[in-house]
Amino acid sequence: MTTRDQKVDVYTFGPAWGIPVPTPSPFGLKVLTWMRMHEVPYTLHVENDPGKGPKKKCPWALVGGELLGDSELIIAALKRRLGIEGDTQLSREQRALATATRLMLEEHYHQVWEHELFIHEGGWARGKEFFDQLPAGIKLVVRTLVRGQLRRQLFARGVGRHDHERIVDMGIEVLDSIDALLGDDDYFFGDEPTEVDASIFGFLALTHWTPVRSRLWDDFRSRERLVAYCERMRERYFPEGSE
Repeated sequence: MTTRDQKVDVYTFGPAWGIPVPTPSPFGLKVLTWMRMHEVPYTLHVENDPGKGPKKKCPWALVGGELLGDSELIIAALKRRLGIEGDTQLSREQRALATATRLMLEEHYHQVWEHELFIHEGGWARGKEFFDQLPAGIKLVVRTLVRGQLRRQLFARGVGRHDHERIVDMGIEVLDSIDALLGDDDYFFGDEPTEVDASIFGFLALTHWTPVRSRLWDDFRSRERLVAYCERMRERYFPEGSE
C-alpha cells in the first residue's frame, strides 16, 4: 500500500540541453508535475531505455510494489492508493474540456513535437544531442535506430505522411487553441492549477525550453501568454530550475 510517507520510484529520460525541468519527456514531466501538485514524494531515476518499462515507453513508476507504465495509469493508481479525488470543483463540462485538451496534446501535438525535434533536419541538429547521455560506443547506433523507428511510427500514425509545412501548421493550430482557451487566466481554469495543467505544461515547457530551430518553436515563443504560463508553472512546481 502506497502512503504519502513512501516515495514513489519514477523512471524517465535523463535531462538534456540544460533545460530547467527534470526531464525532456513530456509525459514524464506531466507525471512529475502532477505529483508535485499533490505533494506526492518521489525518487527520480534516469532511465533512457524505455524498453525496460512495462509498456515499453517512458515514463513508468513503481507504485505499491507494482510497475506501471503510461502516465494516465500511473496517475490513476496514485489517486486510488492515496485517496486523491482531484478537480472536484470542476463542472462536468469543464472536465470534458480538460480531457479533450489533454488528448489534443498527447495524441496529436505529441506527434508534431516529435517530428520537429527528431525528424525535421532543423530540429534534429539539436535533437540528436539528447543521445549524448549515452556511452560514446553506442550513441551513434542508438540514435540512428531510434530515429528510424520514430520515422516509421509517425508515418503509421498519420502525421509523418504530410510535408513539413503542413505538419508545422498542424502544431500551430493546437497552439492557437491552447492560447485561446487559456486566455488571460494564470492557469487553464482560472487562478489555480488543475490536473490538466500538468499535461499542458509537459508539452508547452518542452516546446519552450528545448533549443530547436523550427517555425513551430518560433510561433510558440512569440505567444507571450503561453511563455508566461510556462514560467509561472516552473516557478511554482520546479523552482530549483531557476537556480
